Amino acid sequence: MFFLASIVFFSCSNNDDAEMSTDFNKNLLKNYAVKRDASGAYSIDFNVSDKVKVEKIVDKNSNTSQFFLHSADKNTQTNIAESLLIDENQLKVDFVNANNNKNITNVTIFDDNITLAKGNENSKLKSYSVTKNDDGFYDVVFEVKDNVAVNFVHNEKEDAFEIHLNNGKGVETNFSRTLEKIEGKPLSIVFVNYVGNTNAKSETLEPIRKPVIIIEE
Repeated sequence: MFFLASIVFFSCSNNDDAEMSTDFNKNLLKNYAVKRDASGAYSIDFNVSDKVKVEKIVDKNSNTSQFFLHSADKNTQTNIAESLLIDENQLKVDFVNANNNKNITNVTIFDDNITLAKGNENSKLKSYSVTKNDDGFYDVVFEVKDNVAVNFVHNEKEDAFEIHLNNGKGVETNFSRTLEKIEGKPLSIVFVNYVGNTNAKSETLEPIRKPVIIIEE
């Protein structure tokens, strides 16, 4: 019941909230970055506009971190950093405009919890981040292990931006790409790791599609 009461309070706190302009409501959240470090730990950094209060609620059943953004009558902290936890190979982040109870953006990630597994030898990916900038574009920045060949592919069938990581003699280990999200469609980013199949009679490589990042607005 506390959760429902909090939502009602945010959306109906005073008449000024209802009269706020559409532009302000859209700009409650300025930018954000979801990160996975070399240890496998996830976190999120985000910036909100001035006089925006943030409240966090965690739904443990769906492993969703919900951030409710609503107007405040005084200056508040505008830069926020929070740790995130992969549970059952999934985590989700929701940003909600508490002035009208509508979602601003959702980020869903499917990945192994390599912190519990104490590392994943099969993964050729060391770390990555996905940042939504003020201009609406997304920066994908990542680091791979040594001797990894990197290829960027747009999978038209899946409508996904894929980053293929294979055995090779790649010289570079740090990469970045800027992506544009098409309005009304989710932005899907998929890392495809090619690992050896120990059950095969001959040496073959099996594609493992993790991590997967899906962004919806």
